[in-house]
Amino acid sequence: MPQRTLRLPGIERLDLPQTRQSIVPLHAYLRECILDGRIPPETKLSQAALAEQLGVSRTPLREVLRMLQEEGLIESEPNQRMRVAGFNPAELDVTYGSRIVLECLAVAMTIGGFKAQQRRQAKAALTAMRRAARSRDVAAWFIAHGEYHHLLSAAADEPLRTQLRSLADRSARYIRIAQHVDPTDWQKAGDVEHPAILEAMVAGDERAAVSLTARHLEHTAVRVLTDCASDYVLQAVPKAVALMDTAPAALARASGNGHTVAGTDGDN
Repeated sequence: MPQRTLRLPGIERLDLPQTRQSIVPLHAYLRECILDGRIPPETKLSQAALAEQLGVSRTPLREVLRMLQEEGLIESEPNQRMRVAGFNPAELDVTYGSRIVLECLAVAMTIGGFKAQQRRQAKAALTAMRRAARSRDVAAWFIAHGEYHHLLSAAADEPLRTQLRSLADRSARYIRIAQHVDPTDWQKAGDVEHPAILEAMVAGDERAAVSLTARHLEHTAVRVLTDCASDYVLQAVPKAVALMDTAPAALARASGNGHTVAGTDGDN
């Protein structure tokens, strides 16, 4: 990989207080820069140069870099220099496997209360995604995409939604990496799969909504790996999808044996 310059393009000087109060906005800014690709994977980070470019002191920057390292977004090299994490197929596998299980749970928790307002908002998000795709506005597409998936899980408890937001951020980063490899038709599968999930939500068909959500996330993981790490064999993702296929049947059998299980009615 070619050597990168210390000054990072697209990184703006920030107007932040030179105190610990700057940690939260600085973390949010650098995190977004990594997730949206302004700071590409494998970029080497010099604390001194980055602090000067951002207009902040090295003390809060050091704490922010530690936070980003804990989130898995940056890594420490043997010489103590930091770099943005590269493409890690095993991490993608676990991220999408976890997201399949948790997002399908959230969909099942949400579908019963998916009323007219949520339906209108979800349809509006789909329209926004299509418009953004036509105009090649990747940033707008991701905003609408995030809103759409948020609506599908809106009735889940906050701890679950917090985990889903973290997993969605990691997923989005991998999708953006894949987009740099093949930017031509990254949205096409979603043009079909997203409306199908919404149709199942509107119909109140929990089994279909859960299954379609699991398959949609699986297809995304496979597509990213095909573009970026075609030799990697998924482990967590297919097992997570299999769980979504078999768990409702087992729960239904338990219900038939006298146990009360809400929201399950057969094979998924």
